[in-house]
Amino acid sequence: MGLFGKNEEAEAAKEAKKLRLQQLQERISQYKPSWDKNGVIQYKNERIAILQRVWGQQVEFIIAYDDLTKEGYRCIAHDEGKEGGGSGLTGGLNSFFYFQKMEFVR
Repeated sequence: MGLFGKNEEAEAAKEAKKLRLQQLQERISQYKPSWDKNGVIQYKNERIAILQRVWGQQVEFIIAYDDLTKEGYRCIAHDEGKEGGGSGLTGGLNSFFYFQKMEFVR
């Protein structure tokens, strides 16, 4: 394959990325109204849920976690979030827990 073929492939890949981003941005209006960036339950639909463990809301987090597992969700990922910086805290100030309803796991 010559240089021209690689340029065409690169251009096609660039266009595919652009199309994917556009398709994602078109769906924002479906998801954003359900998003609560300050809540313990940041997002929840029939397939996924995202919990935020926030300093001072441990009991609320435990209740939400328990409710999700009771409903058939399973925690599949955890992100420690941003560091505490100079505050003397270790680990993330906010941790995020990503759940997926098991009937949608394939």
